[in-house]
Formats: sequence, C-alpha cells, structure tokens
Amino acid sequence: MRTPHIVLVSGSLRSASTSDRVAGWCARRFAEQGATTRVFTGAAIDFPAYRPGLGATHEAAADYLGELRRADGVVLVSPTYHATVSGLLKNALDLVNDIDGPLPYLEGRAIGTVAIGSGAQGAVSTLTTLRTIGHALRGWPTPVGVALAGVPAEPAAGEPLSSEGERLAQMVSQVMWLARARVAAARPSLVGKAA
Repeated sequence: MRTPHIVLVSGSLRSASTSDRVAGWCARRFAEQGATTRVFTGAAIDFPAYRPGLGATHEAAADYLGELRRADGVVLVSPTYHATVSGLLKNALDLVNDIDGPLPYLEGRAIGTVAIGSGAQGAVSTLTTLRTIGHALRGWPTPVGVALAGVPAEPAAGEPLSSEGERLAQMVSQVMWLARARVAAARPSLVGKAA
C-alpha cells in the first residue's frame, strides 16, 4: 500500500510566521505517523491573482496544483485577518478551481483546519470559514479544527504535549486516519482475481 501524502498550506507572508511554523509542526507529526508531506509556506503561494487557467501558465502554481492532485490530505493554516482567512490563502484556494478530471477540486481529501489569532473570537470565525471552504472544495474537514494564539512548544523527551499541541495532534491523527482510508479505498480490488 502506498504512503499517504499530506499537503500543508500556510497563509502568511511574514517571514517565519506563526502560520508557517504551525504548518511545520504539523508536518513533523505527519512524518512521525508515516506520511510524506509537502509544506507550502506563504511565500510559496504568493501567486498572481487567480484567473481561470493560471495553473497551466504559472510554474509555481502548476507545482502547487500537482501536489494537491496527489494529496490524500490537506491542512490549511491561516492567520486571522478581520475575522476571516488571509487574502493570500484565499487566492491559493481559488486556484483549486483549475483542478478538474475525475476528482475535481479537493474531492475526497481529508481537510485539517487551523486558525491563528490573538483573539478567540476572530480565530474561531476564521476556523469556521476554513471549514466552509473545505466543504465547498468537496473535501472532508476533520471533526477537530484548531484555533491557536501561537505555536505549541516541542515537548522534551517523555514529556506530554501542551493542550494546544494535543488539539493539533488530534487534528493530525484525524487527517491521517481519513488519508489512510482514501489510500486503502484506491487499492485495486482483489475480488474475482485468481489467488
């Protein structure tokens, strides 16, 4: 059985942003569970404003869409800008319109969602928007979505995760469970084949 592939997308252009660091934190947890990962930092998704067909003419956008096509799970990490997602992330998600074929958009992929904000109200609103976008792209948002104010500390050996780390780890595990189910469902059927 092939290894699940998870794509993580951060929506902040600030250098070493909290969003980029949270995406990296999650990518390490996915790798620990046996997945391959690709992290798109905010700088990596600084595409021109979306217009139909951009994915066919812009090299970085084509690479991004190629990774999303092969993804079994996707994690969206956004800073909270005026109680919603960043324009940078929204533009990158609009580009998903260029994924067509038998599985258009993000159909059938697990979608993990993380909102970063200094205030709970704005972060929760952003989290709700991320989940709505995940549904609109035909993905399966995980039951656990996470609103955070910062990056959880990496625990020392043998130490438990912080409460924020536990919530992120739960979301990661749910994305992995759904990604593994997607991989298993894609295996060729053995029914009717000679033993």
